[in-house]
Amino acid sequence: MDEEKWEIQEIKRLKKKHLILYNLVMLLIVVSFGFYAENGGTAPLIFNLCCVVFWIITATSWCTLITGNAIGTKSTQRVLSFDKDHLGEKRWKRQKTLGTVLISVLTIGITVVLLVMEFDSVRLEFPLDATPIIGAWAGYTAGEIRNINRL
Repeated sequence: MDEEKWEIQEIKRLKKKHLILYNLVMLLIVVSFGFYAENGGTAPLIFNLCCVVFWIITATSWCTLITGNAIGTKSTQRVLSFDKDHLGEKRWKRQKTLGTVLISVLTIGITVVLLVMEFDSVRLEFPLDATPIIGAWAGYTAGEIRNINRL
């Protein structure tokens, strides 16, 4: 499908919808983390949960890269198809490969650290410990807004 055939406003709407969903999930994660940390939660559980989430993200990234199809709703598949047409198959594949390899290396590194180090004595402090998560959330959101506006 040529890029001219895509309804840009529809793609923008779908991307905005995905961004709103992402922001709601991140808000839920930050609030849940804060509640857990304030009520005396342990760090090993948080670290292990993050490791599981990273493995799920890695698996879905590899599936998308290998099959070329997104795992998710029809709107997710439609946005992926648009991105492939918009960037070109070769450039999309290169970017997706780089992202998948980086997330795989990060996931393996996190897993090794969790298996080797002892985290029982680590205390969770909510506002301070959530700062990296909130920073990544804000950066991703700003980048996506910029990309949506560039369409």
